[in-house]
Amino acid sequence: MSAKRFALSYDQAWPLAMAGMGPRSSGVEVDSDEIRVRMGSAFSLDIPRDAVRSFSRDPALGGQATWGVHGFAGHWLVNGSSRGLVELTVEPPCYTRRGLSTLFRKAKVNSLTLSLADPDGFIAALEPEEPA
Repeated sequence: MSAKRFALSYDQAWPLAMAGMGPRSSGVEVDSDEIRVRMGSAFSLDIPRDAVRSFSRDPALGGQATWGVHGFAGHWLVNGSSRGLVELTVEPPCYTRRGLSTLFRKAKVNSLTLSLADPDGFIAALEPEEPA
């Protein structure tokens, strides 16, 4: 499988772009071995495909209008919008690279919610490939 790139969705990109987390420096790349998530210098995570236990559309953030990178107790939200959300459950946990959002330390990730411009395409890219 060649790598497929997915853009994060943004309601208002300029505040995050000013902080170096805008659309130009952010996105998700999926290939046969790995899922790579970036939001500028704030967040960087590589997830082995076989560590993704489940994935599903996440209907909403409960009306929250919080954007950026947020994490607590292994649960992370990387978003520029409250729409197009997809949640991944990761086991065994993965660890972020050192970055701004993690105070330059590695951080554990058990679940990750992303805001995506094409959430359905992203989910289709995660589906197991049919044997030929």
